[in-house]
Amino acid sequence: MYYEDIMERSNRTKLSLLGFLSWGPMSGYDIRKLIDGSISNFWSESYGRIYPMLAKLVTHGLASVEKTESQGGRPRNVYTLTEDGRDTLKDWLDDPECPTQPPRDERLLKLFFGAQTSVDASIRLIETFIAELEKRRAHYAETRQRLEQASSAPLDRRYWLMTLRYGELKLEAELAWSHETLEELNALTSD
Repeated sequence: MYYEDIMERSNRTKLSLLGFLSWGPMSGYDIRKLIDGSISNFWSESYGRIYPMLAKLVTHGLASVEKTESQGGRPRNVYTLTEDGRDTLKDWLDDPECPTQPPRDERLLKLFFGAQTSVDASIRLIETFIAELEKRRAHYAETRQRLEQASSAPLDRRYWLMTLRYGELKLEAELAWSHETLEELNALTSD
């Protein structure tokens, strides 16, 4: 099955696009907007990857494409999941294995080498991180409020809230670590 091909090449972009197309026909632009408004806190896809992958889904029979015009008269490709695409998505969703990629966190890399610069530089690094986390906390709160007030897709909403809760708890752990680290860095300035 095509699912194994995708897994061998570790191409999760195709699988994420199948997931969005399972909700109904949409263009690459529609998918990008949905990504920005839903999963962008834990998954990103660029326009440069979305459009070529949609073409590959069509080539492999996992989606079909209909050429239409937008309201402004511009050409628009609308993609629809095929039965093979739906089967591939289901196979992927049913597989409990999820290879974990090692994280690449430049902030932690800089802190790791912090002895090579001033303590103040490391303090600014962590203070900047705390400010980013506070912005993300506000974003999560807005997202939670929007999801809890939504009246459509009640089953989807429950899963969306589960992924949001993961982000909220991870953020709280990052904030706790940041404040602890900031205290330790400030203690270094008084030594």
